[in-house]
Amino acid sequence: MINMTNAFQILSGFLDRYDNEVEGRELQEPGPDIQIKLHQFARGTLPQGEQSDLLGLLNRNPQLIGRLAADVKGMRPTATKE
Repeated sequence: MINMTNAFQILSGFLDRYDNEVEGRELQEPGPDIQIKLHQFARGTLPQGEQSDLLGLLNRNPQLIGRLAADVKGMRPTATKE
């Protein structure tokens, strides 16, 4: 069973290894069901039973990593200038 910490370590390692390769590929819009799962995974709300399937999908479709990374980045609080 994969916990969220291990899942993000796997994702981080993948991004470190394949960042330049993934960047140059054409992005295709994932289906709505995949988008929902990516959003849930990024927020830590994807049920554990579905995480392994999603990680397998990410492994087979590295272009989805950018979509997941955008979701994670979108959760960061924005800095305010004073």
